[in-house]
Amino acid sequence: MNINRNLKILLLFLSILFFQLQFQSLKAEDTNNLDDEELPAIDPFAGGVGTTNQGSVDTTGQVSQSGGLLNGMRLVGTILGENKKIAIFSSPDGGAFKFEESETITDSTTLLDVFKDVVIVQDESKNEFEVYMNNIIKPRGG
Repeated sequence: MNINRNLKILLLFLSILFFQLQFQSLKAEDTNNLDDEELPAIDPFAGGVGTTNQGSVDTTGQVSQSGGLLNGMRLVGTILGENKKIAIFSSPDGGAFKFEESETITDSTTLLDVFKDVVIVQDESKNEFEVYMNNIIKPRGG
């Protein structure tokens, strides 16, 4: 009788140990999943990102690098509501600015229209440009 009791206690102890190890491995696997973590809107390791592809238009249709059109700002988000459409820009120093449609972004640039992934801006010469989330600025045209 004493052997049966010791055997039951041993089996109980081994099963508790087995289940504890099973749950512990699941917990460790869940915390190491880096793909589901949120990433910052601005890449802190990309130096000079705010000034790339902004300025005057070159021969290929891309905007060359000089920071003129948006003064070094880049599009980081859009908000589309029932009554308002807002574009959010980030400056190279880390500041965030929000602009509504028909609002002046810089002295020479006006925000014309806001879409999900792109905004349309106009410079003082009435040239229209598409500004994308990946910091590409293209002349708008036909």
